[in-house]
Order: sequence, then structure tokens, then C-alpha cells
Amino acid sequence: ALLMLAEAPPRWASAAFLPVIALVYGLAAARVQAQVGPQGDEPHYLMVADSLIRDHDLSLERDYAEGRYRDFHPAPLAPHYRVRGKGGEIYSLHAVGLSLIVLPAYAVASYAGASFLMALLGVWLAWELRALLRAWTFDGADGVAWIVALSPPLVHYAGLIFTEIPAALVVALALRHGRAPTSLRTALAMGAGLAFLPWLNVRYTILTFALLTFALAARPAARVALLWVGPSIVSAVALALFHFHLYGFFDPRRVYGRRPELTVAGLPTGLPGLLFDQEFGLLVYAPLFALAVPGFALLWRHSRRLAVVALVLVLSVLSVAGAWPMWRGGFNPPARFLVPVIPALALALAARLRSSLRAGAALLVAWSLWTGAIGTWDRALVHRDRDGTAPLWRAASGAEEWTRLLPGYVLDQSQPDRARLTLVWSIAIAGAVALGRSGRVATPAGLAAAGLGLVVAAGVASRLSTAHTEGRDAVRVVGGPALAVPGWRLAARAPAVWTTAALGWGPAYEPHRAPEGAVIGGRLPLPPGVYAIAIAGEAVPSALPPPVLLSGPDAGPVRTQPLVLAPNGLAGGFTVATGEATTLRLQSGGPFIIKEIRLERTSTLFSGKRSNPMSEEGPDRHER
Repeated sequence: ALLMLAEAPPRWASAAFLPVIALVYGLAAARVQAQVGPQGDEPHYLMVADSLIRDHDLSLERDYAEGRYRDFHPAPLAPHYRVRGKGGEIYSLHAVGLSLIVLPAYAVASYAGASFLMALLGVWLAWELRALLRAWTFDGADGVAWIVALSPPLVHYAGLIFTEIPAALVVALALRHGRAPTSLRTALAMGAGLAFLPWLNVRYTILTFALLTFALAARPAARVALLWVGPSIVSAVALALFHFHLYGFFDPRRVYGRRPELTVAGLPTGLPGLLFDQEFGLLVYAPLFALAVPGFALLWRHSRRLAVVALVLVLSVLSVAGAWPMWRGGFNPPARFLVPVIPALALALAARLRSSLRAGAALLVAWSLWTGAIGTWDRALVHRDRDGTAPLWRAASGAEEWTRLLPGYVLDQSQPDRARLTLVWSIAIAGAVALGRSGRVATPAGLAAAGLGLVVAAGVASRLSTAHTEGRDAVRVVGGPALAVPGWRLAARAPAVWTTAALGWGPAYEPHRAPEGAVIGGRLPLPPGVYAIAIAGEAVPSALPPPVLLSGPDAGPVRTQPLVLAPNGLAGGFTVATGEATTLRLQSGGPFIIKEIRLERTSTLFSGKRSNPMSEEGPDRHER
């Protein structure tokens, strides 16, 4: 990607684009099939395709009742619907268009076939992005295409069964072919593609309208204009009649119920969330698209018509998605609803980058490629539902977890910090964009300044944040060799120590306030093995026994271990299986004042060894 931005890019880099992108997207599809499977809306699109194949209809009540989804979704699955059809039938509230696209592949190879077909559409989209940038004669078009194709959100959606990739493909095609009058055949093909967008999702109607206006602004001949516009008129009538046949009403929006889906009151949360939320925000995972902001001004100089339609596409999608209570999407990677306008953002990005990378731009691009690579290999880190903190930033953090440093807009508990953290990162990204302005060649000093800006922003965010990591920062080196400071002493098996300052409560444990258990360590990334736990503190006098320790993953089986009174507090042990993110809780028993929590990994095998965790002699004793 970086080679292609050079003044004289190697020829092989251009020829390698298609095979490399196909390999990466194919790998991403295979990884998501193995690691996550169809989640969120995906299985419901497959259920419609399955019903068309088996029953030749769209009625789904029998399909869900018989559990036909179990071939690709072993967990129980309820249908997605809000209103029933004319005769009481259950029809999916999701538009039928995507199910029709994946139907042949699903008929041949079930979920895997549909997933690989979506990856293939992603490859086509990447290819079309490069053609789009070349058509508008941008310097370094190939390099920008490489970068966008290998960065979120496109690479993270490879192989996923959502409508956004096909929609983005139609947008890219329309932006390329709508720049000048086209042949009758091309006009008919593009008109059909734009007419199909509302069949993917009724919200895409605004994309169809904007792109038709863009094409007509080129003043094509009357017959060409009719072929651009005519299919959309026919499609609108057909879509209304389709819904009347199923439901008895013409408006496709009513499948969501009579409650308004969009509300202006949601914009103060939805708009910044779409960009800065640590779980689903575009700029958190792909800050390179911040370069599109000044890029739109440069695009205006290049082509006013192109700049206007690109800006209209982006702002309209941002507004509609931000006004929807489910702006995050659901169980999906970040920036789902912004995927259809990635071609428009890529145009502004290309206008900004032109033929080389500057210092700040290099930092933003490198960050985006890094998150793209991580999410491609470990799909569970990005393809997921909400839980308040982003798994990628839990897994890829260093001494301090980045979930503290990044704003959250999904859960109310993150509300106190979100405005100030968003401001910090807005300033940091704006600074990186300024360092990348034209005329400033990337120099070692510039790159150092960009890196220093990132460090300063992280430090400021750390000081401003009131979020808690529930002990995860403390356990990153537990059980392994580490350098202990102060003292600069090498520990063969480092312990983990934290206080209630890392928790959202404390220091008093009161069992009646947490009947399901009070978290003393949340989603700890512990290596498998046997652990000793020591909870330093003081038991409040009572006739009750000590609390018990609950350990296990949030969504898995919970194990109960007794805790015993020790000279300095409570002591016990637990085991961690491979691949578990372990949550530790205190439950029942008597009240206790916690001063410190200490973990030591006593064995890498489940040998049943135990030691005195309250020992003053350190971790080495446990191995003797």
C-alpha cells in the first residue's frame, strides 16, 4: 500500500492487488466462519434464503419452529419481525434483497457458500474502488485503494452477510459511471443497480436519489437518462406492491412497527458514537478517514459535482444512522452503517493523500492497517455485540488498558467520560491531520512529533478517565518473567496486585448489595493454569462464614471455590482453562474490607498444587 504511493511504484504492486485482496478477504471469511459464525442479522438473511429454497415462500414461522437454522446457528434463534402479514404470517423485517443475492451460493454450500460469496463481493468492491479512483485521475490512486481495502471497515466485513458491502459496491459503480454520459447498456445496468438498493434496505433510498441526481447532472441524452431513472421508478412501485401483498400496506418502513425508528433526539449520542465509540466508531479503528475532512475541500477544486455528491452521501448516511437508536448496528464489526459511503470517503481521502504520505497521515494510515490486520486474523475481537468495552483494546493494550482511554457511547455507565475523551481524541486526530498537510514531507522529526502527540493524548486521556479496568492491567504479566519496579528486580513468576481503585466499588464488600456476586476481577486475560488468590483486608465481625469465590468466563460455566480466613485476610485458589477470560466474584458470606488483591500463578498444569498465598516469601516459594 505504501509502495503504491511512491512517485514510481513497482509494476508488480499493481498486478498483485487483485490476488492479494482476494487472498486476504478469503482468509477473513474462513476465519469468521471458524471463529464466530453467523450472528446478529446474518442468520435471519439465511433463513429467508432457506425458506425460498425449501418452501418457495417467505413465511418463516414454520422455519423457526422446526429449527432449520441449526445447521449454521446451533443456539436458539427467534424470528426478527414486528408486524405479521395479512394472514398472520411471520415475515422477516429485513429486506429480501440480500437473501436473493446469497440464494445461489447458499443453495450450493449453505452458510459457508454465502460467506465466501460475500467475500467475493468485497473483492469486487475493492477492485471497483481502485477503478473509481483511477477514473477520477488521482495521483496515487492505487495506493489509496490498497490502504482502504486493507483497513477497517471493509476488511472486517469480508465474508459477513450484511447488506452494506453490496450497497457500497453499487455506490462505487455509480460514482464511476455517473461522472460522464454513458452507453445505453451501462446506463441500464447502473439504473438497475440503483433501483435494487431499496430492496437491500429502505434506508438506501436516499443513496439512490443522490446518485441519480449526480448522474443526471452530467446531462446525458434523454434515452440514457431514462435508463438511469426508469428502473428506480418501476422498483419503487414494485416495492410498494410487494409490501401490500404481504402486509396490506404500501410503506416499507411500517415493517418496523408504528413507533418512529428515527429521532433527532438520538443525534447527540449517535453521531459521535458512529465516529468515536471504542466498540463501533469508525475513527477509533480507521482514523485515516479523518483525512477525508480536508480532502473534501481539495475534492471541490478537482470536481465540484463530485465533491457535492460525496459530501451529500456521507452527511445523509451519518444523519440517518445517527438518528437511529441502533446506530451501532448490533452484532457486527465497527462502522457498519458507514460502509456504503466508504467509496465517497475514499475519493476525499485520495484527494488528500495524492502522491505521498506525510508524517501525521502516516500515523493514521499505520493505525488503520494495524487494526485491520488484527481484526482479520482474530475475528472475535471485532465481530461481536456490545458489552461496554472493546475486546480489541482489551487484548492489544500494554501496561494500561486502552478501554479506559477511549470514549464509549453504547452503555450509560460510560457517559461521565465520553465528552472529554472525545474532545481529547478529536484534538489528537486533528493534529495528526495537520501534520499531514500538503507540502510537508514526512521526516524523522515529523514522525517523532506524530508519535509524541499520540503519547501525550493517551496520557491526557488516562488522567481524565474515571473508568475502571477491574484488574486487567495488573494481570498482563502474571505468571511470567517480569522486571519489578521500584527496585528493578527480575521476578521469575510475576504476581498481579491491584486494589479496589481498579474496581467500580469498594473497599467494603457487603454481600446483600451484590447477591449475584461482587466483581473483584473482570474478564481477566489469564493464561491457563492454577492460581492462588490472596485478598488482604479485614473481616467485619459477624457470625457469617467467609465469602466464596466465583470464577469463570462471563458466558460460560461458573466455578465456586471456598475462601479461608488467613492472618492478613482471605486466601483461596482457582483454575483457568485455555482461552478463558476469567471474571472473579465474591458472593455471600460476611462483610469484608478489601485493601489489596493478589494473584499468583502456582502451576501451568492442572496438577492440583496449592500453596499459601499469604506467604511473605514471594512467588518463588510456590515452585520449590
